[in-house]
Amino acid sequence: ALDNVIAGCDRATHLVEQLLTLARLEPEQLRDEKNRCDLHALASVAIAEVAPMALSRNVEIELSEEHTVVDILGYPGLIAIALRNLIDNAVRYSPGGSTVRLATASSKKAATLTITDQGPGIAPEERDKVGQRFYRILGSDEMGSGLGLSIVKRIAELHGARVNLSEGDGGKGLRVTVTFAQ
Repeated sequence: ALDNVIAGCDRATHLVEQLLTLARLEPEQLRDEKNRCDLHALASVAIAEVAPMALSRNVEIELSEEHTVVDILGYPGLIAIALRNLIDNAVRYSPGGSTVRLATASSKKAATLTITDQGPGIAPEERDKVGQRFYRILGSDEMGSGLGLSIVKRIAELHGARVNLSEGDGGKGLRVTVTFAQ
């Protein structure tokens, strides 16, 4: 019974944190200025934060080694939140023994972040819905509030970025691509 109470408190705490994050994503709440930041370096830090959960689930996380600075103009703290949410989801929905892959790239027109997992993926007809607040796909055994991807989408909007969900490698899993205009 005590374990159930603790788990319930953890879920409630996570929900409150997610709701507070959403509330802070209104333009009038953003007091910081946009700064130049390295998307690859932010991804590396986010991986380190999610690594303990990945280890406990026997999921490996790889970041492309082709590190050139992927410089974007943005709010580094918000981009870090989006990265953590995306990596957390990828690890959470991936089976043990699988790998979550992250890659960053930059061109004159855009900077991209791609996260690919080997989980169950998201059906094409569900992809638009998962970005809505509190929407959860039926039949999922994972705990969650249905706010993670809506937070990611809102952060992307604040940066003029696009979030695209597609099938992962070989039609398995999910690939999330966030594209920041340069």
